[in-house]
Amino acid sequence: MSAALAESLAERRLQLPGGVLGPDGRCHRMVRVRELTGADEEVLADTGAAGASLVTRFLARVIVEIEGLQRRVDEALVWDMLVGDRDYLLLRLRQIDLGDHVHQVMRCPSPACGKKADVDFLVSEIEVRRAGELQASYRVRLGEGAEAIDALVRLPSGRDQEAMASLAPRNPAAANTRLFSRTVLKWGEGGALDEEAARALPLKQRSALAAFLERHSPGPNLYLDLQCPDCGADMGTSFDLNAFFLPSAR
Repeated sequence: MSAALAESLAERRLQLPGGVLGPDGRCHRMVRVRELTGADEEVLADTGAAGASLVTRFLARVIVEIEGLQRRVDEALVWDMLVGDRDYLLLRLRQIDLGDHVHQVMRCPSPACGKKADVDFLVSEIEVRRAGELQASYRVRLGEGAEAIDALVRLPSGRDQEAMASLAPRNPAAANTRLFSRTVLKWGEGGALDEEAARALPLKQRSALAAFLERHSPGPNLYLDLQCPDCGADMGTSFDLNAFFLPSAR
C-alpha cells in the first residue's frame, strides 16, 4: 500500500477492513472522520435508541467522506456498510478522541466467586481481520458429499444488524434465522430464503452458513479472552462497543 493511501489516526483518515462498493464495483476503503463534539456524545448516550440504530445515526454524523465514492454520506449509506466496518470506525474514533487505554469492571460469573475484576486493554491491540478482494456476494458450497449445497450469500450489513437487534439478546437462534433469510441470495437451485425456509434448514447447514459468514466478515475481534484473577473461572465475553465508548459508561 502506498504512503498516499495509508491510514493516519492523526489525520483522522481510517482504512476500513472491508470497504464500500461503488456502482462500478470498485471498493472504497479510506474514510475521513471529524472530531467528536458534545452533540455526538449526546447521540451516543441516548438510552432510548436501539444499539444498531444508534450506531447508524452516530456514524452518519461523523463520517466526512468515503474517499472516491461519489455519494453523500447519510444514514442510508451507513446502514449498508458492513457490520465489521461500522465496529472498526467506532473503535478508532474511541481511540482517537478518548485514548487507547480502556478500563472496565466485570463480575466473575461463577456463583462460588462473584467478585469484581478490573479489565484493562488497549484498543490498538485488538485484532482486526481485513478482507482481500471484497465482493458484493460470495458463492459457497456448504456441507460434503451428497448433502452439499451451493449458495450465494452476501456479508451482513448494518441493516441486518438492526433487523436482528430485538431477537439477538433473547434468542440468538431466531436472530440467525432472520440473518440467513436476509443474507442468502440463492439457495441451491432455488432463490432466496425466507424466514420459514431458513428455520427449516438442518442444523449442519445452518452451522456451516454461520461459520462461513464469521470467517469472511472483516472487522475487529470483539471477544475478550479473560479469566477471573481470584478463582480462575472463564470470564470471556464479547464487549459492547456502545457500553465502553463513553467515559461515563465504563
